[in-house]
Amino acid sequence: MTVWLVYEKAGAERNREYINMHIERGKSRGIEFVPVLCDDGLPEGRPDLAVVRAMRPDVSKELEGRGVRCVNSARVSEICNNKARTYEFLHANNIPVIPWVSALPEDTPPEIEQYPAVIKPCCGHGGANVTLIHNDAEYAQAREKIAPDEYVIQPLATETGRDMRVYILGGEPVAAVLRSADGDFRSNFSLGGKVEAKALSDAERSLTERVCKLLPFDYCGIDIMYHNGKPVINEIEDVVGSRMLYATHDMDIVAMFVDYLVSLK
Repeated sequence: MTVWLVYEKAGAERNREYINMHIERGKSRGIEFVPVLCDDGLPEGRPDLAVVRAMRPDVSKELEGRGVRCVNSARVSEICNNKARTYEFLHANNIPVIPWVSALPEDTPPEIEQYPAVIKPCCGHGGANVTLIHNDAEYAQAREKIAPDEYVIQPLATETGRDMRVYILGGEPVAAVLRSADGDFRSNFSLGGKVEAKALSDAERSLTERVCKLLPFDYCGIDIMYHNGKPVINEIEDVVGSRMLYATHDMDIVAMFVDYLVSLK
């Protein structure tokens, strides 16, 4: 069984250890993982499966056009790698999210009714260029920083510096990590946020399972925030990392993921 691990060059360099973990776990399970870069287009060929670790719906679509099963699918990639599309999709399916408005840099800037507010690029990752703004001048500066990308604006969550990532494997929640930060409204692990294992409450589990029924998730992360006393969906991470999971749980998620891929034969 041949499986392509599809990355952009920068992502592959940053995740060499993660790639090697897949290669090693695959040996005993009959899977040959082949790292493939997609920056300048895909090579010819048709693997048995493709694990797309780049936020590139176009790449997933090309592979699916060749008849290759992608993990995650192009549809998941297209929706979940754009925050505005994610919120639109979830809202249309009665999933609670923090109110949002989206715009392109060339659009007339949406009016902000009340500061502080949060502005973030639609296709950002890891908290990059997510900015808390307090006035019109900061708003203008943040838009310039994000340009030329599309962005979303939301009111600040009522509970800041705290959120939870739920790891999904095969459409089911397998673990959750609570992230928190002191002095920063962002709780991203990559930005120094603290992490700990978390048991899902009934409300959190119910919300997560409702989201899982909407799309064919293979492996992803569902991020939950807390607004007005209730859990709401903040993001769905198509290309989800596992550092937090290894830091907080006694489980080998890569081995579990490889076993899941074997089950897709």
